Amino acid sequence: MLEGAEPHLPPGTKALPSAAPKGPGPLALVNLNHHVLGHAHVFGGKQPDLFVAGFGGPQAVHLFKWVDTAADGAPVFAQPVEVKCAFKDQGCIVERGDGSIVGLWTDKSELVTLQFERDAMEFREVKREKLPASVKSPGSLGLLANGEGFDIAFEMSNGGKGTEGSPNTEEWRPFNSSGIAVGELRYRYLIGWPSKGEAKPITATKNEVFFSMHGITGINLGPGHERDLITGSRQGNLIFYRNQAARGFDLEAKRLVAGEDGNALRHPSINPSVAAYPGGLIACGEGSLYFYRFTGQWAKTGAPVFAQPVSVLQEHADLYAGTLPSPTTVDWNGDGKLDILAGNSEGFVLFFENIGSNDEPRFLPATRVQAAGRDIQVQAGYSGSLQGLPEARWGYLSPNAIDWNGDGTLDLVTGDITGDYHIYLNRGTKTQPQLDAAHPLYCDGIDLHGMWRCRPALAKIGDRIALVIVDGDDHFHLYWRIDDYNVADGGALTLDDGKPIGTSGGPGGMSGRCKLDLIDWNGDGALDFVIGTGRVVSIPDRDTGLPMPTIGKKTLGTPLLMLNTGSNERMKFARPVPFRDAENRIIQPGGAHETGAVGTMLGKDGPNLLICNEAGRMFLIPGKSLRIAP
Repeated sequence: MLEGAEPHLPPGTKALPSAAPKGPGPLALVNLNHHVLGHAHVFGGKQPDLFVAGFGGPQAVHLFKWVDTAADGAPVFAQPVEVKCAFKDQGCIVERGDGSIVGLWTDKSELVTLQFERDAMEFREVKREKLPASVKSPGSLGLLANGEGFDIAFEMSNGGKGTEGSPNTEEWRPFNSSGIAVGELRYRYLIGWPSKGEAKPITATKNEVFFSMHGITGINLGPGHERDLITGSRQGNLIFYRNQAARGFDLEAKRLVAGEDGNALRHPSINPSVAAYPGGLIACGEGSLYFYRFTGQWAKTGAPVFAQPVSVLQEHADLYAGTLPSPTTVDWNGDGKLDILAGNSEGFVLFFENIGSNDEPRFLPATRVQAAGRDIQVQAGYSGSLQGLPEARWGYLSPNAIDWNGDGTLDLVTGDITGDYHIYLNRGTKTQPQLDAAHPLYCDGIDLHGMWRCRPALAKIGDRIALVIVDGDDHFHLYWRIDDYNVADGGALTLDDGKPIGTSGGPGGMSGRCKLDLIDWNGDGALDFVIGTGRVVSIPDRDTGLPMPTIGKKTLGTPLLMLNTGSNERMKFARPVPFRDAENRIIQPGGAHETGAVGTMLGKDGPNLLICNEAGRMFLIPGKSLRIAP
């Protein structure tokens, strides 16, 4: 399974669906990122239908039919239909006054216009024209109608180079010895190309938005604001430009789109692009789509005021756990049925309530788990990512749950992008969890720290709580609970031959990414490891490990099993093996970055395997259908 490998699941395996009436759930393609291209009335509904492209995964343009509006104002769409189009993301689609639908994309040094044919569900090219010399490799484009055609705004780079070198080397350093990010801060700005006139910069500076805008939309916000612009940004701010020109561009200085408290809104995830939609704005980046309702109000800063974002919905949806989810199964609400908790790259912990049974589980769409009265969201911030400042908005939160302090309620222990480990103590009840704010775990008075993006394994062994992480030496390492916030060093875990168990395929960005889970998989009374991996994970060493390099350097994240050949008190492990189906094909749910995987008693005749692909779907595979072989 080398470069270009396709995901593989046993025949007939389907993603876990939403069990809500009509199955609504957050709208998300099978991609890491989304780009709303625009909207138009294709199917004759009261509200327009939505064109969405995905990237980070299979690339295609999809059309979502509008079917309803939710109580919170979010639009609800039907299942997507793939549209034939020679281009994918980073374009712009609009409906003209005569009902025709056109799309504009850039193709190297040309601007391409395509016409949408409703009967064929296809965009067909109708015109190409040379881009102005100043518009070189634009990041995105946005359109403003002017009665005769379109005035076009292009997202342009200021040329900053960022940090030089590769993050997959020991020498690479994104921060200097003073803890300050190195390299130029790369910014974006806008060039406008009126339908009549020359292309030229239209923003006050060339340092408008850090790193990227990820999209531009023209938006009508009422009298005096019929032709304004809003852009996205890598860091999640939504940037507003008032346009005072009836034709072309006359932009005021940028303002940050405000929330109802007057403060700037910040999108829940990294890289949001934006698209106007009746009543407000749709924004999406890594993760699903969100709707921002325009309140009709204006902040003291002169920025438009939008309500907090709510999920755009899709009928008959798969359960959606966010990108790069890391799951666990516990009875979170004390009703005797195993639920799913999942962390994700956005840094949230999500709760999927089981309204079925343990043998035949059915799950509602996620709600966010809170601590100290607020949604848990962990993100890297300025210096929390070993790959530098541009990753400030990623969290890669990986939770596990156990009754840590013996009070009869489940607590959370988490790993994340920083490599730190935290405890969220539950001060509520079995049926109504109420978590404290995060508190660091300590060993010998030092914050417990290991490789980044790893999930801790937890188990009760005798009368003690065991915690296993990937430590700073890149080895599986055992710790024992001392009290609520402290652990004792239990030593590195080993293979049968006494060698430590390594995890990483290389330094820097090739390290960590390992999701550990302890469960007695083969029923011999000893706790085994089920392990979620990324492509670059290499267990138990870099020369002969899995999935890389043994399966292939360009393979996918692969769930692994390591059987405990010792005892729970004196653990030692066989070499890892992948899970295989009846035809001996390796189970790989899809995605190179990370694959969440746990053993679970959900479903009949457990233990079974719950795994995730990186596009947010979860799959429950019967353990008895799996083969365990080298």
